[in-house]
Formats: sequence, structure tokens, C-alpha cells
Amino acid sequence: MTAIFATASSVIRVALLSGCSSSLSHSPYLSGLAERFGEPDDHMADDAIAALNAASAEDLPDLKARFALGWAYLALRKARPYAALGQLQSAFADRAINVALQSAWTHEKLPGTPEGVFILGLGKLGGHDLNFSSDIDLITYFDPDHLPVSKAKGQAYVLDRVMKRMTRILMPPNDPDFVYRVDWRLRPEASVSGLTMSTQRAADFYFFRALPWHRLALLKARVVGGDRDTGNQFLAELSPFLWRQNLDFRTIDELAALKSRINLEHPRLKREREQREPILDQPFGFNVKLGTGGIREIEFITNAQQLIWGGKHYSLRTTNTLDALDALASEGHLERAEAEALMQSYRDHRQLENALQMMRNGHEHVLPDTDAAWAKLTELMGEDQHSLMDRTTSHRRQVHHRFTAMFEIEDASDTPSESTIFSEASQPIIDDWTSGFRRQGVRATQRGRLEPLGAALTRRVSQAENPDLAVQRIDGFLNKLSRSEQYLSLLATNPALLDALIDPLLYSPHMSVLLEQSPHIIDTFLDPSPPSARFVLAETDYETRLERLRRFVNEGLFQTYHGFLNGQLDWRGLANGLTSMAERAIETALTIARDDLGEPDLPIAVLGLGKLGQRLMLPQSDLDLVFLFEDGVDRDLATKAVRRLRTIITTPLREGIAYELDMRLRPSGRSGPPAVTVSAFERHHLETARSWEHIALVPARVVAGTPELSEQVEAVLSDTLTRPRDQEQLISDAHYMWGKIADERIRDVPPDRFDTKLRRGGLMMADFWDAVAVLTGEERLIDAREAWTELIYWERLLGLTGAPIESVPERYAARFPDALPELQSALQSRVISAVADYPTPAFGETMVPIRWLT
Repeated sequence: MTAIFATASSVIRVALLSGCSSSLSHSPYLSGLAERFGEPDDHMADDAIAALNAASAEDLPDLKARFALGWAYLALRKARPYAALGQLQSAFADRAINVALQSAWTHEKLPGTPEGVFILGLGKLGGHDLNFSSDIDLITYFDPDHLPVSKAKGQAYVLDRVMKRMTRILMPPNDPDFVYRVDWRLRPEASVSGLTMSTQRAADFYFFRALPWHRLALLKARVVGGDRDTGNQFLAELSPFLWRQNLDFRTIDELAALKSRINLEHPRLKREREQREPILDQPFGFNVKLGTGGIREIEFITNAQQLIWGGKHYSLRTTNTLDALDALASEGHLERAEAEALMQSYRDHRQLENALQMMRNGHEHVLPDTDAAWAKLTELMGEDQHSLMDRTTSHRRQVHHRFTAMFEIEDASDTPSESTIFSEASQPIIDDWTSGFRRQGVRATQRGRLEPLGAALTRRVSQAENPDLAVQRIDGFLNKLSRSEQYLSLLATNPALLDALIDPLLYSPHMSVLLEQSPHIIDTFLDPSPPSARFVLAETDYETRLERLRRFVNEGLFQTYHGFLNGQLDWRGLANGLTSMAERAIETALTIARDDLGEPDLPIAVLGLGKLGQRLMLPQSDLDLVFLFEDGVDRDLATKAVRRLRTIITTPLREGIAYELDMRLRPSGRSGPPAVTVSAFERHHLETARSWEHIALVPARVVAGTPELSEQVEAVLSDTLTRPRDQEQLISDAHYMWGKIADERIRDVPPDRFDTKLRRGGLMMADFWDAVAVLTGEERLIDAREAWTELIYWERLLGLTGAPIESVPERYAARFPDALPELQSALQSRVISAVADYPTPAFGETMVPIRWLT
């Protein structure tokens, strides 16, 4: 290897170095490297990395020393951005690990290159952010079916020997000229297991026996050596362990407990523990990695939010701390200014740490405790000592303030004295809440921190119109939760969620059902971004997509309902929100179906009718859909696509269905084929359709599909509904059809009760005859339809159908129209009168195809 770089004479002195002699001379280690290898330049680090392509294991120590000198030269001069310096360190480490691995692999007489075995880098290595003199945290796993080692030989035994030899190459015993210090302690069951483990055994450990710190360690895991494809597949399989779909704020408690242990037990924080205040005016003896306001606190702030939110936001699934802070700001989980401050603190702390380690290539994190030592450090960095010390203390205070705000739960007031208003049946429940929710299975060690939540919950239900009923409903809901401790931790950490939870449970049966089947939909109130279909499609597994589609729909519906109940949305805003939700769900379902069928360009147009077509989707509305395909499409493919879409939308899963689907309005109804071509659709409506089908077609519009085909369908609709027709036949058929509907569904309801849809003169009647008016050109019933629509939103959300008007909860009574019985009577009369204005012709027992006027 000496031919790759000519060795400089040992008499070259540090004073000969141009541009950096004044700084390198303050580091005994860098001065020594400069004497060995000569003057560094901008390319020395890159050249060392390139040389690894042809290097042997014996070359690694020299190459690492050259790299260290070149990297320090760049870092001290700030010749490259901080992130680029981190990438350089990781690039050298990755290649060096693979050189050492290949050497050990060959030494054990294993064939070719390592296959079926991979090395994960964690910590700073995984995060592309190694220090100047970092340890490298490694874990090795292997796939038994792809490893070229017979199981009879003992695969783990053979690989253990490989890894031990690789470790000796990187870290020769008692040799100061090491490549990297290697730390294997982050592997599962490190005290009782070898250096390698099968992927199946590792997966079982992570999913069933892992501790919180194992999950934290994997947050920065990436494949750094060996079989990258096998390693990346393994990490993908661990995704559900690492990235939880439900927000789990126990993460904050777990990281806070871990940090407390570090503060109380780590020997290098002894000085800080002896101080009256953890942060003094001068950072003498400050452990920049583990100390108060240091790097670890920034990492915990970042990692906690990654673990909480990363299941929903893929941009947070990064191993790099600075990238994660930037993504947290972009996703709205940190204020941009706060994220920038943390990023600057992190960079400055790391630069201090790097300079400290450059002095003697030691794994040091404790800053000097004398002015003289600080002077040498700041001279190496080219910084003013007092300015740097002041800046470091300022960073510490800012970081620790943010850390404390995140990892301490606000206390709530004591249980309200109004608890005496509860009955004897409710009082034991209240006592249990305020004692930490023992009946919900909360561990004894966690009950104390949940007592403030119990007090807040008690205070909130004491203000309900019927406190005892409120207690029973909320307790019933909590008893049905399968992971109540996780859920209660979420509420304890975010008490504002109580309003999102309690009002629906007390007043809205429909929202209560959504909560029971998807308890974690209240997560969405902590997320500044609305539910997104990107979350559904981010995974490629078909069943996972179906589960996520239901979660996406339930979250969107619940959030929209809540906005209406708390006054953020009026009824038109609610209608728009529910309609938009349905449209996005259909588009998403269509994408899933296309992907699953392998037909990304499937020519389809989805026709929405009924409330979807009107853009007035209601709570619990079905989707009235017709699926249209271009002429010439493979009929079997079209039929399969419709069936797949029906499965995607309506199959009951853990969180229910996405929507009920009604396809009866397609040509020939239930007896017709589920997939219809545009020409067949047009032919049916021009030649064989009855008037009632065109009445149903009035609100129809394309809600999803191929743009060109959608335009064609819209043109067919327009032509069909505007073409001159026999008006006498239309009115006769409308009376006939409405008579059948009325006989089967319409009922007389007194004006002092709710039954908006099915009463005589109600919403169904207004919708039907308003569609008739569109076809006849008569005066429409828009005002009556809108008034009924506003009432039916309240009726369905509050479960008021059939109930007396007096049963409106006092909490919402002011938002209902005054004199509601009189209003309902007036609306009924308006609709009935409009229908009476149409002539009532004599008609037969059946309807015939539409007669067009030529």
C-alpha cells in the first residue's frame, strides 16, 4: 500500500503546513499525523476513501490515519458543510467495515463475497454522523436460507468467528493504531448471545421481548456491510415494530426514564451531579454528549417525536438527527425557529466534541475544566474562548428548556369538590380514575402519573348535563380498550384530547361507534396536517393498504364531525368535508385496485350518484356508484376490477369498513353486469331506461377515473339529461314511482319530532321532486332541501331520529333554528305544495322506456 501514497519524511514538521499550521499545532495527535503523512489538502480525505476500493485489511490503519488528518483539515477550516463532513466519515467507515468483513470471510474459507449475512450500523454510524474518534455500534444478523454455510456446521458459530476476526482487524488488541473501536453491546440479549443471530430469532426478539431502548437503538439502524438486499428486507420487516401507526406517548416516559438513569448513574456525570445547578455560567467539565443541555437531550427530543409520529409521516423515518429535526419542522411538529435553534446547538456541540477528540484521538466528551485547556481547544478550533464558552452555555439552557417541556407532564388540579354530585354507583369509578385507573389494567408503577388525568376527567364529566350517565359511558369505553395504558398515556400527555373524546361519547352515537372500532382516531387532533391518502399508499402490502384505508376514512370522518360539533364548520363545510373524504377514498381505492391487478392505466370512470353526486354526503351515507369502462376493455378484467374495488371498500376489517357500497343504479340494476362500458351505458339510457332512472341520474357526476374517459361520460350525462323528452310521460312516471316509494318508506311524523328524511314533505321527497324539476324546468326545491339537509346533519350526528325536539342536548340547542316545530311544518307544506302543482295524470301499473321528442 505504500505505493498508493508516498510516505513523507519524518522530519517534516508541523510548521511546514500551510493554511492550518496555527491550529493543527495545538493537537498532539494531528501534529503527529502531519509529521507522518505531510501537508493535508482538500482531497486527502476523499483520496483515502477511494483507496479503500483496492485496500487490504493491513492497509486500513494507515488509510484511517490519513483520512483522519484530511478530515480534520476540512472540519477545522469549515471547508465543507457539516452534513457533508458526516457523509465523509460514514463513507470511510462503511468501506472500511466491508474491507475487514471480506478479509475475515475469506480467512474462514467462505466462498465469494458475504451473502446472507449483513451488518447494521447504529448510533452515529447509522445516522451518517460519526465523530472524529467515534466508536462504531454494530449488530450482525444472517438469513439461514441464504447463507453459504451448512446448518450442520453451525451457522452462528462460523459467523461468530468471522465477526470476531473482523473486530480484531478494526480494533487490534492493545494497539493504539486502531481503525475503529467496535461496540457490539446494542445487539439483542448481548450478555448471553454470540455476535450473530438469525433474522427470525432477531425478529421474534424485537416484536415480543424488546425493551424501549432496543427500539430507540434501531431508529438509526442502516445496513453498512455485507448483503445489503437481505439487510434492507429485514429492516423493512421490522417496520411495524419501529414505526407504530397509533401514537404511543409512553415513548416520552420511557426516554425520560432512560435519561434519568444516565443522569443518576453514569460515572462521567459525577461532577454535574455534585453541582447545585446542572448548568453553570461556564461550561467547565461539561459532558457535551451526556450532560444537561447536551447532545443526548437533543437526540432524545428528536427521537421521541420520530417514534411518536414516524408511523404516520414517512419523512421522519430518517437516521440523521439534523434531517429529522428539519422534517419535524416541515411536518408541523416543531416550530421552524425552534428546530433551527436545536440544529444549531447540535452542530456547535458536535464541533466542540470533534475538536476535543482531535487533541489525542480519544473517545472524549468532557470539556476542559481549566482556562488553559480551554485556550488550547479554542485555538485548535480558531474560536474566541469566551465567545465559545458563552455560546455553549446558551445552547445548553435552550436545549434543556425544550427537553424539560417535552419530558415533563403538566400536573392537573385535584379532583373537583363537585365529585359529591356523583351517585353511589359512579363514585367508585371516580375514585378509581383519580387513583390512576387500576381497573383499566394500569401497572402500579404507572398509576401515579395518571392521577392528574383522572382528576381532569372527573372535572370534565362533572360539568356534563347528566354526570352519572357521562361517567358510565366513558368508563364503558375505557373498559373496551385492548391497550388502555397506552391510550391513557396519550390522554395524560395531551389533556386537550379530552374534549375530542368526551363530547362524542356523550352526545354522538355514530362518533362513539367510530371511537370504539378505532380508538386512536383522536391521534389526528395532535397532527397539524390533515389525514392523507399518501399514508395509505406508502405501504405496498395489499392488506396493510386496506387497513390503512379504513383508518384514513375513520380519521377524516371523525375530524370533520368534530369540526361541525364544536362550531368550526357550518353544515356546508361539513357537507364539503364528508364529500371530499369520500372522493379521496374512492381515488385511493382505485389506486390500490390498479396496483393489485398490475393495471396502472386501467381505463375506468367512477360515476357518483345520490348524496355523493349532490356533494352532500351525510353521516352514515352509502356510496352510490356506477363503474364505467371504455369500449373494447377486456370484460373479465373489468369485472375483476369492480369486484376488487368492492372488496377494498366494503370488506370488514379490524377498523370496520371504509363505506357501504350501493351499485343498484347501474343499467339493469342488480341483475346487470357490475362493469359497464360507456357505449352500453349510453345505449341503455337512450333506448331502454325508464324515467325514474333519469331522475336518479340528475345529481350524477364522475368522481374518479381516467380524465379522457371521464370527459366522455360527462358528455353522455349532459346529452341524456338535456335531450327533449315527453314531459307528460315524465310527470306521470314520477308520480307513479313516488307513490311506490311513499307506500314503502314515507310516514307521517308530528312536527315536534325528528325524522328529517322519511317524513311526508321531508328530505327524501324534496330530493326526488327537485330532480324532477331539473328535468321539467319547473321551480326547484333548493331552499327546502338545504333546510332539511342542515337538520339531518344534526339528527344523524346526535342520534335524534324519532326523538322529540326537547331531547336536543343543551350544549347544542342554541345552534338549532328557533321554533323548530313550526319550521318543520312549513318545510313539509312547501314540498307537498310543490308536488301538488304537478298535474296528476292517470297512469298504468308499469313504466315504459322514455319517449324522446325528435
